[in-house]
Amino acid sequence: MIWFVVVRLGQLLATVVLTALLAFWLCGPVSGAREITGGAFGWLGHLLVGDFGRTANGDVGAALGGALAVTLPLVLFALILATAIGGGLGWAAALRPGSLTDRLLAAVAEIGAAVANFWLGLLLVLGFAGGLHWLPAAGFVPWTDDALQAIVSLLLPALALALPAAAAIALDARAALSEARQSLPVEAAQLRGLDAETAFRRHGLRLALLELSPALALHAAALIAGAMIVEAAFSLPGLGRLILDAVSAHDAATLRAGLLVLVLLIAGTVFLVRVCAGSADPRLTVETPE
Repeated sequence: MIWFVVVRLGQLLATVVLTALLAFWLCGPVSGAREITGGAFGWLGHLLVGDFGRTANGDVGAALGGALAVTLPLVLFALILATAIGGGLGWAAALRPGSLTDRLLAAVAEIGAAVANFWLGLLLVLGFAGGLHWLPAAGFVPWTDDALQAIVSLLLPALALALPAAAAIALDARAALSEARQSLPVEAAQLRGLDAETAFRRHGLRLALLELSPALALHAAALIAGAMIVEAAFSLPGLGRLILDAVSAHDAATLRAGLLVLVLLIAGTVFLVRVCAGSADPRLTVETPE
């Protein structure tokens, strides 16, 4: 397990460093800002102590902190919603494999997984903001002004981000649960006298969760990437909006830092989920020494 964590951590660090170097070299020189001396590696050294530099618009680190205060809660809300909805639909579909309910839920999930976030966001705005007037159509109320309204501001974007992911998770959960019901531990428990549902709850559910965990890592990473599009659609001042504004303003310092933080979030999420899955199921760590 230690070797598994060390190798995964090395992959994470290599990904972040490579991204940082590419961002530094491709984004070009910084104009109208305090340039950090020492080239790419000097910039990396300053990043390690929390110095992201300054631009004509102010401190880059402060801008990143404000953007992450929007992006991280948005992704967290979306991940909770996607896991709850997708897991519930997958469970319902797997209860009776091949039944009408199973086929209908699978068909709905197939369609939902293909829906684009921004298109779904427009539908949600038309329904809940334009039609029912229950939720704001766009914008964000800062946490320091009103925490409750900040949460309300994130509800529609979180739904737009979560529902396609929930459909994909439902398909993965359905497959993992169906396979776990036919696994050897469940069949052996039934031979010992347990009924099918009890045997599945005791032995199959854990197997299904372990089988599902690698897919959840990919879905979580996809949610972070998808948040960049959803933030632009809902005019949220998150990391995606910060990166787009930096591109428009030719703000290389902010663009470099924003891209690096984005990759760190995605790669870090995959790393954490894989390590947790490896600690729960040692079989996932066997391939690492190669």
